Amino acid sequence: DIMGAEALSKRDNWQMGARVVGDKGETDTLKALALFLPEYYEITLKSIKIPIYADGKGIVLDIRVTNTLTGYTLFIEVKTGNNGGNATEERASKFLSEGIRRRVRSEYKTPQNPFFLIFGGDIFTGRHGKQQPYVIERRNSKTGKVTKTKIQPKAYREKVNVTFEGANYAFLEKDSSNAEQISKQIMEII
Repeated sequence: DIMGAEALSKRDNWQMGARVVGDKGETDTLKALALFLPEYYEITLKSIKIPIYADGKGIVLDIRVTNTLTGYTLFIEVKTGNNGGNATEERASKFLSEGIRRRVRSEYKTPQNPFFLIFGGDIFTGRHGKQQPYVIERRNSKTGKVTKTKIQPKAYREKVNVTFEGANYAFLEKDSSNAEQISKQIMEII
C-alpha cells in the first residue's frame, strides 16, 4: 500500500525524534573532537551545501574539519542511533559512492576519500557504554500493541565493520573516551 498524505500526517513522526537525537550527536561529537585537535584545525558544524546533482541538490555534511596549514578539508558525517532498525548505517552507505566523493573533491581540497564517518548512540555502544544488549519497546499507534525488540550493539558494529571496511570511520564511545584517538585518526588523514 502506498500511504497518502493524510495517512502520513497521522502516523507517528519517528523522524522528528531521530532528528533531535541526530542533532545532539553531531554537537556532542564536534565538542569532543575539538578538545583534541590543535588550533590550526578549523572545525565547523553544518557546513554549506555541496552540490552533487545537476538540479543543484546536494548534501550538507555534519562537520567540516580543515587543516589550515595544509588547506586540506575532511567532512565528517555523524550517525547516531538509539532505537534499533537499520537506517542509521544504511543512510551512511551513500558516502561510499565514488561519484559523490569525486564531486566533493571537485569543490574542495580533500584527501582521496573526503569523508570520515562516526557512529554513536546506544545501538553501537549499549545503554551503559559496554556494548551490552538492551530491550526497547515500541507502541503501535493504531492498535496500542507494544512490541519489545532486543538490540545487540555488537551486531550493529559488525554490520558497520563489514560495510565500511577500508573506509574512514570510527565508533564514538558513550562517554567520548576515545575522542582523542578519533582526533588522531583525523590528523593522520589531513
